[in-house]
Amino acid sequence: MRHNPVLLQEVLEHLALKPGAVVMDGTLGSGGHAEAILGQIGLSGRLIGFDQDPDAIARCRVLFQGDPRVMLVHENFRNLGKVFSGLKVAGFDAVLLDIGTSSEQLADGKRGFSFQTEGELDMRMNPEVGLKASELLAQLSEVELADLFYHYGEERNSRRFARVIVERRRQQPIQTIEDLNQTLEQALPVHMRFKKGQRPSWARRHPATKVFQALRIGVNDELEALKEGMAAAFGHLTKAGRLGIISFHSIEDRIVKQQFRKWDDEERGNLIFRKPVVANRSEILNNPRTRSAKLRVIEKIS
Repeated sequence: MRHNPVLLQEVLEHLALKPGAVVMDGTLGSGGHAEAILGQIGLSGRLIGFDQDPDAIARCRVLFQGDPRVMLVHENFRNLGKVFSGLKVAGFDAVLLDIGTSSEQLADGKRGFSFQTEGELDMRMNPEVGLKASELLAQLSEVELADLFYHYGEERNSRRFARVIVERRRQQPIQTIEDLNQTLEQALPVHMRFKKGQRPSWARRHPATKVFQALRIGVNDELEALKEGMAAAFGHLTKAGRLGIISFHSIEDRIVKQQFRKWDDEERGNLIFRKPVVANRSEILNNPRTRSAKLRVIEKIS
């Protein structure tokens, strides 16, 4: 399944791309946004594509097949400042950050990103770095787990879920997606427990939804990465360059909104629009994951 780039037309319009532009895509994924960006910047443009996931870099290497306009960087966008000098550009006319998991990542059970697949609880965007989700579940205290689920997942049952996880791991480690799903299901009142595939529409949200979100954010330190990457990207924009960020949940969007407004108040940037751009009904029907996507764009003044 190839990932469909979200809010594609809106990104192209609001980044105001011109022929010859130098653009950074900080989250290549499968290259959908990058491919469309190349169509806008012409033969004289340049695209610098970052991704911390080696599978994404491999897919894009095949997709762009040595296009001289494209440089692929296997790196977390938060480290832009550390590698910028090696990119051989003066600055960026536009930067795009799409803060979310790709369809390929969600569909690959070995990566452990989705509670709807079967496989190991990994969740690392870069499988070569850091602790797996299963290791995090084994090491954090009950209080730390509850805080993780509450602050990063906005999960109201955070304490209950943390308690049953600690009880379960005393008996056996939680290593797979199914292990965690079963553990969380047991934490719920009896009338809220359902076998796999038998969850009714009135209880549509799976109990693992926000826990998986919180674990993924924690494993990959995503919120700090967003803050650092956003600052680095804005710092390396040319005058009148634009930074666009697509987020998928309220925690990320709040961080982006507050930082963009700060730059606007300091007269370092101009907000292109006050409220985020969201997908229209036809795009949501075609690509359901766009229903929670929000795009914010700021233009650099100085």
